[in-house]
Amino acid sequence: MEGEVRPLLLDSQCSPMFILPWDPLRAKKSGIMILVSVTLERLAYFAVVMNLFLYLNKGQPEIQSWEPIEALTAVYVIHGVSCICSPIGGWLSDSFIGRYWAVILGSLVYITGYTFLTALSINGLTSMGCDWKTENDSLISNTNFHWLILGKESHPCSAHVYVTLVLIGFGIGFLRANVPPFGAEQVRAGGDHAVRQFFNAYYWCVNVGGFIGIGVLAYVEQNVENGFFISYLVATTALCASLVIFCAGKGFYIVHRPGNAVVINCFRIVGEGLYNTCKKQDSVQGSPMFRRQSHQPVSLVALKGSCWIDRAKISHGGSFHDTTVEDVKSFSKTLVFIFVLLPYWLVYFQMSTSFQAQGLHMNLHLNRSSATDFQIPAAWLTLCDDAFVILLIPILNLVVYPFLDKKNITTVPLCRIVVGMIISLIAVIVAALVEHLRLEDWRQGNSINQIISNTNYNASAMSILYQIPQYCLIGTAEVFAGVAGLEYAYTTAPRTFQGIVLGLYSAIEGLGSFLGILLVHITRSLQLGWIESEVRFNQGHLDYFFYLLAVIQSIVVVVSGLVMCLR
Repeated sequence: MEGEVRPLLLDSQCSPMFILPWDPLRAKKSGIMILVSVTLERLAYFAVVMNLFLYLNKGQPEIQSWEPIEALTAVYVIHGVSCICSPIGGWLSDSFIGRYWAVILGSLVYITGYTFLTALSINGLTSMGCDWKTENDSLISNTNFHWLILGKESHPCSAHVYVTLVLIGFGIGFLRANVPPFGAEQVRAGGDHAVRQFFNAYYWCVNVGGFIGIGVLAYVEQNVENGFFISYLVATTALCASLVIFCAGKGFYIVHRPGNAVVINCFRIVGEGLYNTCKKQDSVQGSPMFRRQSHQPVSLVALKGSCWIDRAKISHGGSFHDTTVEDVKSFSKTLVFIFVLLPYWLVYFQMSTSFQAQGLHMNLHLNRSSATDFQIPAAWLTLCDDAFVILLIPILNLVVYPFLDKKNITTVPLCRIVVGMIISLIAVIVAALVEHLRLEDWRQGNSINQIISNTNYNASAMSILYQIPQYCLIGTAEVFAGVAGLEYAYTTAPRTFQGIVLGLYSAIEGLGSFLGILLVHITRSLQLGWIESEVRFNQGHLDYFFYLLAVIQSIVVVVSGLVMCLR
C-alpha cells in the first residue's frame, strides 16, 4: 500500500508458493526425501530415549548407578530441553536462516550429542574428566553443577551426561520446529488436502521409525553384551544417514527465504496498540500514512467493538498493515490452544518415564516364574503405542473420516483433540489400577528377583503384559490429539508465524516434561513417599502419582468441553 511506513512481516519474495504452479512429481520426490529422513531420525531418537531410564539406572558391578528419581529427571530434561529449544529454532528459521539451514544446523548438533553419548556408553570420555568406574566424578567434585539438579549427591559423569542431553535436545528442538512446516511447504500448492495427507504421512513415519528403534535397538540394549554401545552406534549412523538424505533432496525443495524480524514486529504492534489505546486515538488521522497524504477529506473510523490491538492498524490510526495486525491476533489465539494441550503431554511422556519405572518392577518373563526363558524388554511395551498409531491413522483417514463426512458429521481438529485428552485420561487411570494391583501382588509375597542389564530388580510376579492396555490407550489418544494438534497448529497459524508456532507447539511438550519434573520433586520434598529409591521402590505409591495426573487431566477436559459448548 502506498505510503505504508511499516512493511508486512513477509514480502512477496518470501512467498513463492502462491505463484509457483503445482508440480505433483516434484512434491512427491521432495516429500519422500523428507519423510525417509524423518523415519531415520525418529528411529535414532526412540532408540535412545525409550531406554534412557534403564541406561542410567542399570548399574554394573564396577559402576555406580543412578537412583530412579534422578534417572527420571534426566529423561524429563532431554524432553524438556528439546521442546524448549523449538521456539528458538522456529524464530531463527522464520527471521534469519530459513528452515532448510535450520534443519541442517539442528542435525549437526544432534549428531554431536549422539557421538558423545555413544562414547559415554563405553566409558570413552575419560580424557574429558568422565570415568564411569570411579565413584566420584572428577568434574562434579570440583563444581557445583550437581547442586542444580541432583542435590547433594554426586553421580557418575553427571555433568557430561547433562551436557550431552542438552546437545541432543537442542538438535531435536530445531528439527521439530522446522521439519513439519518445511515438508508442508513442499505440497501446499496442492491445497489443504495435500497438506493434510502430508501430516498424516509425517506422523505415520514418526511411529514407523519409533517401532523399529524400540522393537530392534531396545532389545539389543537390554539383551546383548555391550548392547547400549551397539544401539547408540547404530542410532548415530541413522542420524548421519538422515542428514545425507535430507541434503540430497535440495534440488527438489521449495526453499523460502527468511522474512523480517517477526518477533520484534509482534512487540512493536503490541506496544503501539497499547500506546494508542492510552491516547484514546479514535480515528485514522493519527496514522503516519494519512499524515503524508494530500489534503483530501478523510472519514473517521469508529473503534467501538474493536480490540485494543486494532489501534495499531493503519485503518485505526496505527502504522501497521491491517493484515499484519490480524496475524498477530491469530497468533495469540493459537497460543491459547497450544497451552490447553499441556496436561496431555504431561501424561504422554509417562511412557518413557514412570511407565518404564513401573514395567521394570514387573515380571518380564512370559510366565510367573523367573526361569531363564525369553525376557521382554521393558521398552517393547511402547510398541503398542506405535502399532496403534500405525494402524489407526490409515483406518481413520481412509474409512472413518470419509464416512463421517458423508453423514455431515464434522471432525474438526478441536473435537478430535478433546477426544484424545479423554482417552489419555482413561490411560493414566488404567496405569494407576495396574500399579495398585502390582503393589498388592508384591505385598502378598509374590515377588521375584530379575536381572536387567546387570541390575537386580526386586519385582512383582505380575506380568508386564498387564501394561499393554495403558500403552494402547496412549497410542489411541495420540492419533486423535497428537495428529489433530499438529494439523491445527499449522493450518490456523499465519504464514508469517508458522515456524514459531510449530516451535511453541513443541515447547508445550517440553513444559509438560518440566511439569513432570516439578511434580516428581514436589512429591519428594513433601516426603509423600510416592516414588522411592530403588531399594524401597515397592514401598512407594506410584499409583497415587498416576491419580494426580488423572485429576489434572480431568480438570482440563471439563474446562475444554465447556468452552467448546459455549462457542
